[in-house]
Amino acid sequence: MTALLTAVLAFGALAGCTSSQTGGNPTPAPTTGGGQTSTEPTESDPGLSIAKYVSNPCGILTSSQATTLGSVRAPAPGTGELGPLCEWKGQDVIKNSRYTVSVTEKKSFDDMVANVKGNPVFDDKKIDGVRVISTDQLDGLITCLVSIQAAKTDSVTVQTNIAADERATKKACPEAERVAQLIITNLKG
Repeated sequence: MTALLTAVLAFGALAGCTSSQTGGNPTPAPTTGGGQTSTEPTESDPGLSIAKYVSNPCGILTSSQATTLGSVRAPAPGTGELGPLCEWKGQDVIKNSRYTVSVTEKKSFDDMVANVKGNPVFDDKKIDGVRVISTDQLDGLITCLVSIQAAKTDSVTVQTNIAADERATKKACPEAERVAQLIITNLKG
């Protein structure tokens, strides 16, 4: 129960990110060729689209990818702090882990990172060339959040809750990163 509460608080911390700007004049984006703004992804904006998953968060994993989650129930869509989500609950809460994937629009990824940077578990790295952060408020063994930067203000967050019977073979952060890699493959199309 404590682990679940911690995960919810971490999820809330990610969701509570806001951006405020003061003063100054915005700098226009550089143009290319015929006066069009470049759409090439930058270091801070990989240019991945989450648009089709906002209305269908359960479609973010294919059915064959979902089978790699283990013995889980049918995916259940919902809405949470980070936006539309899909949850794959274990068939048995003691034996089977739970996975929740949230699709977040219009929230600064950098602000989300800043909100969790001080957690005991924090890793900022790339998976398949895409920036991801892994974080947990405890030790990253039972629960973990992995956020994938799809764009400057769009992301996908995978939350794992490892069941008691699977803790010897599954660690939360590596497992969440494995699922994130599947999602990145789908986002790249």
